[in-house]
Amino acid sequence: MVAIYGIINGTSNYILTKMTNEKVEFSEALKEAQRLGYAEADPTFDIEGIDSAHKLTILSSLAYGIPLSFHEVYRRGLRKSLLRTLEFASELGYKVKLLAITKASDGGIEMRIHPTMIPNEYLISKVDGVFNAVYVEGDAVGSTLYYGRGAGDMPTGSAVVADLVDIGRS
Repeated sequence: MVAIYGIINGTSNYILTKMTNEKVEFSEALKEAQRLGYAEADPTFDIEGIDSAHKLTILSSLAYGIPLSFHEVYRRGLRKSLLRTLEFASELGYKVKLLAITKASDGGIEMRIHPTMIPNEYLISKVDGVFNAVYVEGDAVGSTLYYGRGAGDMPTGSAVVADLVDIGRS
């Protein structure tokens, strides 16, 4: 395993997409996400990157085959004053995504979540709305991309049922 880069929270991706495409403020995009059922009444885990950090810890542990701690993840979530940054990024040919990154570095595993400017021509920058994408750079397989819905009642329900089936099998 070389590295994993991903958009792993559909709620935050929805908010960033709405702000970028419709030039609305953070609070308006968040309210819309809540109205549509993508964001919880208390959206802290989504917008502060906590949900992404939990997921990244699991992905990293699986990818590298060692136990890792959520507390080792550098985390910076979305800020309410983000609209100007999104507009500036767009002017320069970038999109801002709440990106999860894990890679081996200096004898350890680096794990971080933070808003990241991604060039418009990169495939992962085109992942919008409630969709997630995980880009995996493997030492043997090369580059692969996994893409799908990451927020809403059906994706969440599907994940819960899959977890229950796994538990039942064990």
